[in-house]
Amino acid sequence: MNQSSRQEVPQTVTETEIEVPHRRLHKYDKVKPGEQTVTIRQTGPGTNGEPLAYVHVPQDAPKGGRRARPPFTVSAPNGEPLSSVRSLGDGVYEVHGADGTPIGRITRRAGRTLPWPRRVHWSVQPAQGGEPLAGEVGTRKAWAVFVLISPLYFVCWAVMAAQGAIWLLLGEKVEAKKEAAWEMEPPTWTRWRSADEPDVAIEYRTGRRYRLVSPRLDPRLAYVQAVLHVWDRM
Repeated sequence: MNQSSRQEVPQTVTETEIEVPHRRLHKYDKVKPGEQTVTIRQTGPGTNGEPLAYVHVPQDAPKGGRRARPPFTVSAPNGEPLSSVRSLGDGVYEVHGADGTPIGRITRRAGRTLPWPRRVHWSVQPAQGGEPLAGEVGTRKAWAVFVLISPLYFVCWAVMAAQGAIWLLLGEKVEAKKEAAWEMEPPTWTRWRSADEPDVAIEYRTGRRYRLVSPRLDPRLAYVQAVLHVWDRM
């Protein structure tokens, strides 16, 4: 076969879907010593929730809020260290490999309402250079709908809170808890992509699940971004 008759085989893009539970992140100071804070699991068709990595947050780490999450480490299922994360403050996080080599920086820019609306913005900058991956939380249309229906939500919330108070007075704590648990979650759909690449590299829709697409993105950075993002959703 001569060179001209050969056909190039297109590169297959492998997708990985992961799930990052969030409840124990909020209560990391109550996790038993020696236990992982969170297990990052593979999910999606053909999987059985296999663990991909473990997240460890020190119990005595200070609670810094959304602008400065506590330092944490990520390890493989076999215990091999993968990465460590520390906050530089103001929503900036440095990510290092197991040997201490920088592998990237993740930045969160806070959203706001006034003087003009701005969505929460995330960026992932690999240490080896290149265009950063950028993602904004929620679409413009979703936020517009959210703002329009918010007054109706508050009316419904007030009614259900009153019903919960009545159930509580009657001694029905379970029913009161059900009424109080109802809430409307703001838009969460987030897609990370670089300026020089139109395809999505990381995608979050709902359910604490993330779709990892880009073969150029270090999975260690993707795991850390997913943890910080889901931590932000609490």
